Amino acid sequence: MNPLLLICLLLGIAARRYLTFPEQLVPSINWWLITIALPCLIITLIPHTVITKESLVPIAGMWCVFIGALGVALILGKIFSWSKEVIGVVALVGGIGNTSFMGYPIVESYYGASGLQIAVIADQVGSFIILSTAGVITMTLCAGQRPTAKMIIKRVLSFPPFIALCVSIVIKPFNGLPEFLETPLAQIGATLSPLALFCVGLQISLRPPRGVIVPLFSGVIWKLACAPLIVWGVVSLTGSTGLTQQVTIIEAAMAPMIAAAIMAQRAGLQPALANAIQGYAILLSFLTLPIWHILLVKSF
Repeated sequence: MNPLLLICLLLGIAARRYLTFPEQLVPSINWWLITIALPCLIITLIPHTVITKESLVPIAGMWCVFIGALGVALILGKIFSWSKEVIGVVALVGGIGNTSFMGYPIVESYYGASGLQIAVIADQVGSFIILSTAGVITMTLCAGQRPTAKMIIKRVLSFPPFIALCVSIVIKPFNGLPEFLETPLAQIGATLSPLALFCVGLQISLRPPRGVIVPLFSGVIWKLACAPLIVWGVVSLTGSTGLTQQVTIIEAAMAPMIAAAIMAQRAGLQPALANAIQGYAILLSFLTLPIWHILLVKSF
C-alpha cells in the first residue's frame, strides 16, 4: 500500500484511541467522499479509459467478485437467518474491491506500467460501474424498506457517482474535460483515499461487533480468498494473456472498496459490520496479497 495511505489509516486508529473528536466527524467525512470526492475522481478518470476486447476479461472478473458475494450473502443469509441489512453489507463490502487506491500501486509494483493499464480497466469500467449501478440497487433493496421500481430508479439516478459516470460517458468523445477544469477536480478526487482510510482508522475495532461473527468472517474470507480463486478459474478459460489474467486475479484479491463500505454505512446497513469487514480485510490483505502474487508467479 502507498505509505501515505498506511499513515492515514494509522492516524485514524491513533485518533480513535487517544483523542476526542466530534460525533458527526465520520458521517461528515463520508458525505464528502461519496458526494464530492468520488464523483470528481470518476469524471477525471473514466473519459480517458480505452476499452479493447482484452479489456473484457478484468471487467468480467470484477463482476464475478460482486455476483459471487451476492450469492454467498443470499445463501448464508438463508441458512443463518440474516437480516436484509446484513445480507446487503456482505454483498456490497465483500463484492467490490479496492481496485484503485490499493490496487494501482500494488499492481504497478508487481507488473509495471503494462499491468497498471489493465488495473485501470478493472477499476474504472469494472468496480466503479458496479458500485454506481448494481451496488446502489443492492443498497436500496436491503435498506429495510419495500422498494418499488420507481424508488430504485430514483435512487440510482440521484446517486452522485452514477451522475458522474453519466457525465463521463458524455464527455468521453471529447477526451474528458478541459485541463483547467480537470486538474482541480482531480485534486479534489485525490482526497478520497487518504480521508477514507483515516475515517476507517477512526472506526476500526479489533473486537468484532457482537452477533455478526459469521457474516464478518464470511465477507472477509470471500473477498481475500474465495473470490480471487474463483476469478482465477474463470479467467483461465478466456484465452487472454498471462499478464491480463494475473492482474485480474490480483485485483479480485484486493480488500473491499472503501466507498462501498461507506455506502452501506450511510444506508444504515449494519454500519459496525460494514466497518469491521473493511477493517479486518485491509489489515489481513497485507498478508494475503503477497501470497497470491507468489502463487501467480509460480503458476504463470
